[in-house]
Amino acid sequence: MKLPLRSVRARLAPAPKVSAPPLADVLAAFNDAVVVMDAARRVVLFNPAAEELTGLAQGRVLGERCEDVFSDTPLIGEMVGRALSSGQSEARSDEQLVRGRRAAPVHITCLPLWNHTNDHVSGVALVVHDLGHQKTLEDSIRRNESLARLGTLVAGLAHEVRNPLAGIKGASQLLQGQLAEQPELAEYTTVITREVNRLSALVEDLLTLGAPPKPRLAPINIHRVIQEVLAVMQPELARCQVRLQYGFDPSLPDVLGDDAQLSQVLFNVLRNALDAMAPNGVAPEERSAITIGTRMETDFHIMRGTQRGRSLLRVEIADQGKGIDPETAGQMFEPFFTTKARGTGLGLAISAKIVAEHGGIIRAHPNDPHGTVITVTLPLAKG
Repeated sequence: MKLPLRSVRARLAPAPKVSAPPLADVLAAFNDAVVVMDAARRVVLFNPAAEELTGLAQGRVLGERCEDVFSDTPLIGEMVGRALSSGQSEARSDEQLVRGRRAAPVHITCLPLWNHTNDHVSGVALVVHDLGHQKTLEDSIRRNESLARLGTLVAGLAHEVRNPLAGIKGASQLLQGQLAEQPELAEYTTVITREVNRLSALVEDLLTLGAPPKPRLAPINIHRVIQEVLAVMQPELARCQVRLQYGFDPSLPDVLGDDAQLSQVLFNVLRNALDAMAPNGVAPEERSAITIGTRMETDFHIMRGTQRGRSLLRVEIADQGKGIDPETAGQMFEPFFTTKARGTGLGLAISAKIVAEHGGIIRAHPNDPHGTVITVTLPLAKG
C-alpha cells in the first residue's frame, strides 16, 4: 500500500534539535565536589560543592595550579600528575582532605580527560565525595544502638537499686535523730546520707539513659536557652575565674527542640568544659575562656539540593582545657567513659541520646592549640 507523500515527508523529517545545558550548570547540580584542570594542572572549573568542601571561592582558584589550591593535601597533586602522564583513572577512599586546621574524610576519584582529535590527555577531572556526614551518622547510629541495648539492662537494675537506697536513707535519718547527743557517731550517719544521695543521683541518670522522655518538640530560640543556662552557671563560672566569649548570630531562626532537654544538654557540655579548664578549682589566667558560638551548619555540604544545607543550626562550645586526642574524641559520648577522677561518664552519653532524639548530632574535636570543641547540630523549625 502506498503512503501519502505528506506522511512520508513527516516520517523523514529531522528530529528537533535539543540544546544541552552548559557543562558548568550540570556540574553545579552535583553534590560532590568537581574540579577540572587542564594539561598544565591549572584549575578551569570549580563547582559550588567544591567551594563548600574546601572553603575556597571559585574566583580565587580559577587559573591556579592544583598543587597550590590543595597544598595541604599533596596526595591530590600526585594523583593528578599520574592521571596526566599515564592516562589512567585512580580512586582513593578514606583519605583526609585538609581544610585549615581540620581534616575531612573523603573519597577521591581522578579521571583523565582525553582529546580524541590528537589522542592525548588534555586535562583531569577530580571528584571528591565528602564522607564526613556519612561517618558521623554511622557513629551516631552505632552509639544509639549501644545505648538502646544498655538502656534495657540499666533501667531494670536502677529500679531494683532505688528501693534499697530509699530504705538505707530512711534508716540513716532515723539513726541520726537517735544519735543527736553523740556528734562523733552522728557524723557517720551524715556520710551515709550523703553517699546514698550520690548513688540516688546516679540511679536517676541511669534511668534517663535507659529510657529518656520523648522530647516535646516546638520552635525555640536557642540563644535564649543558652543565656538561661549561663545565668544558672554564672556563680560557678565566676568562682573558677572563667571568662565567656560569644560568637552569636542573632538572626538565626528557631530550632525544633525541647526547651528543658536542650538546657540539660548545654548544661552538661558547659559543665564538662568547666571541669576541663579548672580541675583544681581555678582556671589558669592565660587559658580561662569558654567560647560559645552559633551559626548555620556548613560541614555537611552533601545536604545541598532540597535542604540546601540550611536546615541545620550549629552550637559550638570551645574550652581551653587540656584537650583530647582523636581516640578520646570518639569515646566521649560512650556510657561510663570519663577522664575525671570522680566522674560517672553518663552526662555526655545522656546528652548524645537527647540530641539524637531531636534528630541532631553531637561531636567533639580538638580546639587547637588547647582544649576541646563540642558541636551540637540541631534541625531548624520549619518556617
